[in-house]
Amino acid sequence: MTLIDLFRTVLSNLNRMRMRVVLTAIGVVIGTAAVLVLISLGAGLQRSATQGIGGISDLTLINVMGEQVVMMEKSAPDPSSVQRSEAQGLTLKVLEKLRALPNVVAVTPQEYMQGQVEVRYNRLTGGGGILGVDPEAWKAFGYKLTSGENRVSTGQVVVGAQVGATLYDPRQAGRNEGLFDGPRGLGASGEPDVTDLQDASLTLRAIRYDNEGKMATRNLRVQVTGVLASLGETDYNIYLPLKEVDELNQWFSGRRVDRTREGYQQAIVKVANSRDVAAVQKEIQQMGLNAYSAQDTVNSINSFFLVLQAILGGIGAIALLVAAFGIANTLSMAIYERTREIGLMKAIGARNRDVMSIFLGEAAAIGFLGGVVGAGLGWAVSGVINLIAQSALGQQGNPIFGGPGADSSIVYTPIWLIPFAVIFATLVGLLSGVFPALRAATLDPLKALKYE
Repeated sequence: MTLIDLFRTVLSNLNRMRMRVVLTAIGVVIGTAAVLVLISLGAGLQRSATQGIGGISDLTLINVMGEQVVMMEKSAPDPSSVQRSEAQGLTLKVLEKLRALPNVVAVTPQEYMQGQVEVRYNRLTGGGGILGVDPEAWKAFGYKLTSGENRVSTGQVVVGAQVGATLYDPRQAGRNEGLFDGPRGLGASGEPDVTDLQDASLTLRAIRYDNEGKMATRNLRVQVTGVLASLGETDYNIYLPLKEVDELNQWFSGRRVDRTREGYQQAIVKVANSRDVAAVQKEIQQMGLNAYSAQDTVNSINSFFLVLQAILGGIGAIALLVAAFGIANTLSMAIYERTREIGLMKAIGARNRDVMSIFLGEAAAIGFLGGVVGAGLGWAVSGVINLIAQSALGQQGNPIFGGPGADSSIVYTPIWLIPFAVIFATLVGLLSGVFPALRAATLDPLKALKYE
């Protein structure tokens, strides 16, 4: 029997029992649609979560901390019994080793201000995280800006997107409950107004108290060269050159730090591509340093959602399993109805494998037809769910998981999933027809011809 003959025979047999085929295929349609929608739901939630992380954090950055080393207490009677753990700083030699790693674009130490600092702009007062960075390396980090230039140098700073929102008028503080409810009030959206700090001249007022409680202050005037786009982790930061932050920290602590020997406690490594982050991070950890990145969170999320998709897909596959029993039942009943036909086929020369091929072809055809319709139905249902989700999230005014880069589509159907669903449904149909096909193929021709 040629393939064309087999195809024609299968179509003819299915056409004779159209209603039964339709009712049987409905089970496959529902199962296929369930598998597609549930796996798409898991994929959509995974994509939204990872995009949300990408919207609030740069996936090409690695945060490096000084390694932990164990020091012996010299004053202990038994040095082996008393140990203490201290953080070994990122010395200049260590930083050079980091810059020499493959795929590393730039490395900058990051020094936090170690005392109280007020940010003053005209009559407004506010705050923010003061961070010192390497001015030359900073240019290579490529942060997006809403205005100005990404330039940090002596007397020049770059500020986060929300630093302007921290500014308030202290003269009206008694009439306002919160820091962000200053004289500018709330905008039409209900969010606090943000003062535009582009090209603004700021005064950073450092405040220090001695042992007797006497206050001393030191002012540092800087000009804002650029305002960063909202990224989440940088929104409330003010970036200064390392030298100026070091000087203020020495003023706060009253001692000079030897960076060659003590180093820095933290550094940021910029990698050329997010695909290379894992390899670079592994090399840094092999150097004995603590390293972490947003990719760690992304990997954890991906692992969780892979398990979730497997569970959701398994739930949908149960419906296909039920449909498989329906196909097996339909074909088993067809054997009794077509017993004389099978005997006649064998009498005129049909082999067992020919009979088996016909029944397997019918089973696969039912699975294929149900898979095609089910995939279309699942795709349509996914679109409806997305429309409902987008409408609901649009009324809330924020995308899923709240990340600036997140997509409001909670159901995402990968391109490969539709053909996979059709092929999977066809295989389910094919496997469910194995037992009826074997029964039909092993019928005795003589008994089949006498069957009433």
